[in-house]
Amino acid sequence: MAVRVLSMVWDGYPGGGTELLALLALADWSDDNGRCWPSMASIARKTRLSEKQARRVVHSVIKSGYLTVTANPQGGATSRRYQINLKRLATPPTHGSRTVIDTSITVKGKHTGKTISRKPPITEDFTVSERVMTWAKGKGFDRLEEHLEAFKAKCAANGYTYVDHDAAFMEAIRCDWAKLGKSTTAHAIDSAFRGCV
Repeated sequence: MAVRVLSMVWDGYPGGGTELLALLALADWSDDNGRCWPSMASIARKTRLSEKQARRVVHSVIKSGYLTVTANPQGGATSRRYQINLKRLATPPTHGSRTVIDTSITVKGKHTGKTISRKPPITEDFTVSERVMTWAKGKGFDRLEEHLEAFKAKCAANGYTYVDHDAAFMEAIRCDWAKLGKSTTAHAIDSAFRGCV
């Protein structure tokens, strides 16, 4: 096991879910250069997936460029060697523009053309952007720091994730998640008419 490679995966891989789990499993088997050669059955066992699911997930990580597959020069029962792309992991995405990995969906051998967007969680360093400030000023909203505190707390408490954090924050301000603009009763009545809960 290469602790350095595991740490690089945790810090540098922008995806999540089963793709992250598979890459962590491979990192757990890898040498210091990110090379390993487990069987697909071993990957499936370690990730608690079926072999078919594990194969799909590994191919997704390969497609994202964080993993490559080559022939195992040592031969043996396992002919595939996995190489974790350490250079790519060494340059993690910035919090301002997170990398989003799309996974194509295949249903019974037919490619659907649909993609699934990964929605990252709100980070601790999420702040009020220029976009939100301009929008709030135009709409007459103030006390943005208090709105931000309530927004981040509710997102953390409920596990909310978004593709566009600014848009979600503007909606939270509009719906007054922080309960700053109106009394609770008036807010509840008004929210029902505006579609906010």
